Amino acid sequence: MTGACGPQAACPVCATPDQRSDFCAVCEWCLQSDLVLGELTARELKDAGDALLAAGHAWDARAAALSARGPESARRVTEVIRGGPPRRDEEKPHAAGSADLGIPSGYGGLLDELRHGTLRELSFVEFTADGLHMIRVTVGEAGIPLQNDTESIAWPFAVPAFDSDEDVRRFQLAGGIGTLPPVDRREFDTAVLEWLKASLPVSDPPLVLLRPSPGWQLLERAAATARQACAPQAELHAGGADSAHGTSAHRTTADAVRRLVRTLPLQADHTLLLARLDRETGAVHAESHVLFPEGFRLGPGETETAEVTVYGGPADRDALYLPVLAGVPVADGTGASPVSTHQIEVGALEPARLTFVLRGPGEVDLVAPPGARTLGDPTAADVPSLIPSPLLRIDPQPRLELYFTVELSGADPAETEERLTFVRDVVDLLGRRDRTGAAIRVGAVGHYDHTVYESIRAKEGILLQAPVSARPPAELAAALAGWAPARRRQDMVSSLEDALPEVARLITGDALWDVGGRRASEDPGAPCVHRVVLIVARRPPAPARQHGVVPACSQGVNWQTALARLRSHRCRVMTRADPAAGPPPADRPGRDARRYADGVWRDLGADGAFRPGVDSAAAVARSLAPPWRVQGPNCPLAFAAPLM
Repeated sequence: MTGACGPQAACPVCATPDQRSDFCAVCEWCLQSDLVLGELTARELKDAGDALLAAGHAWDARAAALSARGPESARRVTEVIRGGPPRRDEEKPHAAGSADLGIPSGYGGLLDELRHGTLRELSFVEFTADGLHMIRVTVGEAGIPLQNDTESIAWPFAVPAFDSDEDVRRFQLAGGIGTLPPVDRREFDTAVLEWLKASLPVSDPPLVLLRPSPGWQLLERAAATARQACAPQAELHAGGADSAHGTSAHRTTADAVRRLVRTLPLQADHTLLLARLDRETGAVHAESHVLFPEGFRLGPGETETAEVTVYGGPADRDALYLPVLAGVPVADGTGASPVSTHQIEVGALEPARLTFVLRGPGEVDLVAPPGARTLGDPTAADVPSLIPSPLLRIDPQPRLELYFTVELSGADPAETEERLTFVRDVVDLLGRRDRTGAAIRVGAVGHYDHTVYESIRAKEGILLQAPVSARPPAELAAALAGWAPARRRQDMVSSLEDALPEVARLITGDALWDVGGRRASEDPGAPCVHRVVLIVARRPPAPARQHGVVPACSQGVNWQTALARLRSHRCRVMTRADPAAGPPPADRPGRDARRYADGVWRDLGADGAFRPGVDSAAAVARSLAPPWRVQGPNCPLAFAAPLM
């Protein structure tokens, strides 16, 4: 008698056909046993049946554990497993293969031939639980690899015998048989072969086979069919497209191929298109900043970062363009391939630190600063239209000399500190616009009143702090560090009338000298200077003579004379005052004092007035900065260097 199976029958455990050995080459089930005399007993038949059922159950449990995506996906599969649901010790998935993807030794020349143009195309084939996939890779402009996926097909369309349920179909691809009609292996091979013939180009380009993870029996069988029919020039192990129980994210064949071609060297500089101002002529030109140089090459799974600081233009814009190109464009903006296009919002003259990440040739992402926007289509912004117009001229803004008067008496230290914080913030914001300190200079005078009851640090009789002459913004904070606040004992007037003449003396002295230490009057080409005095206070100056209940200046100083002198120096005098508010006092002296204060602040703020709690330091800094003289169309690009 013969054993359980004839020499050419399919294995009853795993359905592998056409086997001519005593044991199945796939599941090791005994296909042909020794001859025995006589009929088999009922016990022998039962034992043989139990052994076959146990082997079928173990085989199906293995396939179920390997293909399961999670507890919910396993429910439908357990219904078809031979011998019932698997035991707990049978539910552990097989370990997935390594996910390292790289060209084996001796096959690296394929990518080099593709890069150098010896090969026009390289095809990658992979069989996954989703279907049959073919990715064709060519090299486009500037050596950027291009992937084309037009030949993929899902398993139910290629092999209709597969179950319509996705989880059961995965179980079948892992080799599971169950209680369903088995997928005929010969028909499966034929379907794979027909797909290969229909998908491969007539030119028969070199083929790279991405091997499936071990244990997926039908996927391995499909790979064997491709190996026999197409003779791949290389075989790579790309790891499973997804792992058991959803422990890793699903990846596509395109992802695997992309990870490989990302290791190609850059064939052109990957550059950032910026603008640069010619300070001599005022013209604006395009400039290419190299982020990643030609020849740079990433290893498998690696990335590289590049950081660059760019600057806003002379005026605030909704967004500035940041085109990343492969190559350096010519003067009209052509000649370089778009890689990616980004947009950021940057304040006028403000710096922005950018961080770009290179993921492979033609793949550059902007990851910082937060809020940056990437356009979906790299060609959405036409590069030639971003090139600065030859008609554009940006003339340097006039120099700014800003002097603060700061009232240092307050109801408590917090009141005075709020004023000093405001001054420091405005100065810091202006300093960002002029990092050289040549175009913006700031000075300050602090004042108290004539009836100071001083703190430990402020001695009685001090009306002013040591005046600070105009200097670069970065130096003012240190000069203000020693200023001492004092508590005020009356809320009518301060010694502002003494501070205003002191500011006039500072302006007179500072105006004689330019930044280089030469007498400005001797330099006919000395630039125009905008001078501004900003009064930061609560109380108005004292009158030269007593005004009702408002006390006079004990020194007899007339603030109106000082104001006229400042304006004779072409100074704009502006205020940031927080006088007493609310309904007018009920008593006549109080109403007279209120009218005096309102009239004084109206005169002092004739050139402009800011309100605490309404006008922020940023708004004040923007208002104080002299405007740039811009002629022609705006520049949509960020600048490579500060304009000042």
